[in-house]
Amino acid sequence: MWPGHPASGSPGEGRRVLILGDSLTRESRVQTARLLRSRGWTPTFRCWGSKRLDWGLQQVARARQLDQLPGVVVIGLGTNDISWETTATTERRVRTLLDRLGPRREVLWIDLDVDHSAFTRSRAGWFNRFIRSIAATRPNVSVIEWEKAARSRGAWRRDGIHYGESGYRLRAQVVAEAVDRAAPRPSPESTPSPIPSAPVESAPASADPTG
Repeated sequence: MWPGHPASGSPGEGRRVLILGDSLTRESRVQTARLLRSRGWTPTFRCWGSKRLDWGLQQVARARQLDQLPGVVVIGLGTNDISWETTATTERRVRTLLDRLGPRREVLWIDLDVDHSAFTRSRAGWFNRFIRSIAATRPNVSVIEWEKAARSRGAWRRDGIHYGESGYRLRAQVVAEAVDRAAPRPSPESTPSPIPSAPVESAPASADPTG
């Protein structure tokens, strides 16, 4: 499930990043992986259709158990939570997830761009405000402003949630650039020993229409 051990290999040379997400991450994973690897990162993706924050908590626990939880983590979860979970449950799970990642790990949270219905628009707005309020109190947490990028560049959504090819390509670019800004490339003198290239993993989308 989590093959490999962070000891030797390429292309990351110590620059490891774990990316957790739902179908939006899954559909942009190939482009994102290509961009990250070109920047010297070794990405591991855990991205399954329709997943929520409780699943994200399980993935963090599994990565920690196998000693495969890197210093940089990108989270692309929340779309399915705003549709099916209460705000109290969502808030609790976000806080718990960040607590388990700890204050010394760089965490980048991709905000939501949802226009499926009036209800989901309202809930997505609430979620984005909540994530920003959390980031304001945790120095190691930052927000990837995907909603702003998607709307300013006119990313087309086929159902108010999921994108076409150009939208996923843009998402990959935004995420890769944000990772590089959060953790700049080390100087040659400080580059640690190489590590193995981690796999891009995903699963088929479920019938759930949300993401």
